[in-house]
This record gives sequence, C-alpha cells and structure tokens, in this order.
Amino acid sequence: VFLPERLELVRGAPAGRRAHLDRFVAALWPARGLTRASYSQALGQRNAALARVRRGASPSLLDPWDAELARLALELMDARTEAANLVAPGFAGRAAELGLPERAELVYAPRSRALDPGQLLEELLERRPGDLERGFTAHGPHRDELVIRHGGRLLRSYGSQGQQRVGLLALLFAERDVLLERGSAPLMLLDDVTSELDATRRECLAELVRAGGQAVISATELEHVPGWIERDVIHVEVEEGKLRARSPAPLASVA
Repeated sequence: VFLPERLELVRGAPAGRRAHLDRFVAALWPARGLTRASYSQALGQRNAALARVRRGASPSLLDPWDAELARLALELMDARTEAANLVAPGFAGRAAELGLPERAELVYAPRSRALDPGQLLEELLERRPGDLERGFTAHGPHRDELVIRHGGRLLRSYGSQGQQRVGLLALLFAERDVLLERGSAPLMLLDDVTSELDATRRECLAELVRAGGQAVISATELEHVPGWIERDVIHVEVEEGKLRARSPAPLASVA
C-alpha cells in the first residue's frame, strides 16, 4: 500500500520499519510471522520481572525469561535478515529504474552480534544490571533498524521528499517482486502515487505496475495515472457519490 503518509516508513522512527519488515516476513512465511508476537509477549514478561526484582524479588526470577527472550530473538533476527536479503537487490534495482541518482541500499541492522541463543543470553546477562536500573529491556531486536541509504547516506535524514517517495516505491515493488517469484500475486494499492514524479518516472512506474499482479491507483488527474489508456485498465470515476467504470468496456454505474 502506498499512501502519502506512508513516507513515514522511510523518514520516521525505526519502529515503523521494523513493523513493516515483520509484516513482510509474515507474508513470506506465515508460521514465522508469529515469532514477533511471541517475542513481544516474552519481552513484556521480562520487563514485568524486572519491575518485580526492582521491588525486592530474587534476580533469579529473570532467568527463564532471559532464556526465552534469547531464543525468540534469534528466530526473529534470522527471519528479518533473510527477508531483507531477499528484497535488497531488487530494491537497489527498482530505485535506480525510478530515478534515484546514486546507489540505494537496504540493510537490516541488528544491535546484537549473537549467532546463537547462548550468545544472546550472555548479552542479556551482561546488560541485566543496566536493565534493572532503567526498568526495561534495552537490548534485542525490538531496538533494531532497517537501514535505507542513498549514496551511502541515510535516506530519511538526507533525502529529499521526492527521493524518499521513490525509495518507498522501490521498496514496495521489490517486495512485490519477491512475492511474485514465490507464486503470490499481491494487489497493490497506490494513492496519489504520481505527484512529484516527472513524465519519465511515470512511464517507468507504469512498466513496474504492469510487470505482475494487479494494482489500484487513485489520482485527481487521470493523465497522471501511468498507462491509463491501455485496454486492460479499468477507469473508475467518482462523481456525485457514484462510481462509473468506463474501460475497457462501459459498465453500468454503481450507486
């Protein structure tokens, strides 16, 4: 889904990008998509245990939640890494096609360097005193980042709004391509997608839209919709509270 407000995915806080990546993981591997919820539940339990220890309970209360959190954290990090690596090449290619002048990069950047649950458990134990002082868990995949760069610089900090817009489109189309390769044809919803795109980029967008799957595109100016004159494009107007479909063949108006 592309909406103007979804530019926050590129320029906003890391939490939005983590959530987006986790939704993509769920689209690729539904069973693995449950890991985020399980991790969040274990994280909440560990934070609750931290609060109890701060009030005088035994620190051993944290032991089972440390182990569970470490196990789920590695599963979540592995799934995110695999998903991001699948999308990254296509993201760079689509960004170039849509007109970003310098190389675009997509990288999942976990804070932890652990390669197995045991190593992450050690990291949690090392940070336990700090977590007790703060009252919450400060280390783990709930603090990770999905980094989007353009020319080696963070797109969210140094990209123009137009470049951020292209970056978001490149990400969505790269994800669509990965899903198509796996036999899934997602429906893309693109609202006000062509504003701030020149004619060349609109033509490129038209080719990308027609490359696979279906798309619903909304705009206030019909001429700004890529490929709108093609025979297999259904043009729907909203006029006086009614929908009118005009192509490829006239259809009855729907109240």
